[in-house]
Amino acid sequence: MDIEKLLELAEKVSGIALKASQSIMEIYTRTKIELEKKEDGSPVTEADLISHKILLEGLNSLDSRFCVLSEEGNPKPKLDEETFWLIDPLDGTKEFLNKNGDFTVNIALIQKGSPLMGIVSAPAKGELFKGILGVGAFKVNSEGQAEIKTKALNKELLTITVSRSHQTEKDRQVLKGLSKNFDKIEIIEAGSSLKLCRVAEGLADIYCRMGPTYQWDIAAGQAVAEAAGGTLKTLEGDDFFYTFDSEKKNPEFYCVGDSSFAWKTLFS
Repeated sequence: MDIEKLLELAEKVSGIALKASQSIMEIYTRTKIELEKKEDGSPVTEADLISHKILLEGLNSLDSRFCVLSEEGNPKPKLDEETFWLIDPLDGTKEFLNKNGDFTVNIALIQKGSPLMGIVSAPAKGELFKGILGVGAFKVNSEGQAEIKTKALNKELLTITVSRSHQTEKDRQVLKGLSKNFDKIEIIEAGSSLKLCRVAEGLADIYCRMGPTYQWDIAAGQAVAEAAGGTLKTLEGDDFFYTFDSEKKNPEFYCVGDSSFAWKTLFS
């Protein structure tokens, strides 16, 4: 897909993400939010389902050849399974329920296993992130749109972003291990794919995840981080490969802003 087409799609998809974000915020401001449990025990709200409906209708209207794989539904593949939309209508449902603002709408365009483009909207924060392969990454807020880039590593201070609600014992062990290689560690807690976006905009050096995640949790954020100059790898240093499979979980991974550092050695 050429750059001009990606740029055009990014603008249209951003509009769809903002429409879904608006519907989410209408529910977010309610005193009481209805909650149900899915088969796997994870929470789902009316906001998840309404956002899914808006995204599905919007993306299908852009190009009906591309199938949509969503956390809230698993439609059959269409003509082109190699290129598809991978979405999370409401990433960070727990953050949404706790009303701390750390939830997002994630939309990624996948081609041949890799994200070509990612849109991450953070409705409660008034932020939207765009990452376009071969173009760059951008942050949109009340002040307008600005290009964002990852930062070079300062070996005296490592800034790590970690999950606000889903830290595992292995996550804590990794943090302890990383602290041995740097003079000082700074921790930034965040929810949803905002952790990847914080790496993208240079507020954090690294985000690593040792707990279970699904493909739709990180694909859009990966596109933003990599378009900004970062990289996302498995702990073995391998690239991610996304497929049209609703059951596929991600391996443990790390996302870094400065890929010139030998991060893999820290996880060996």
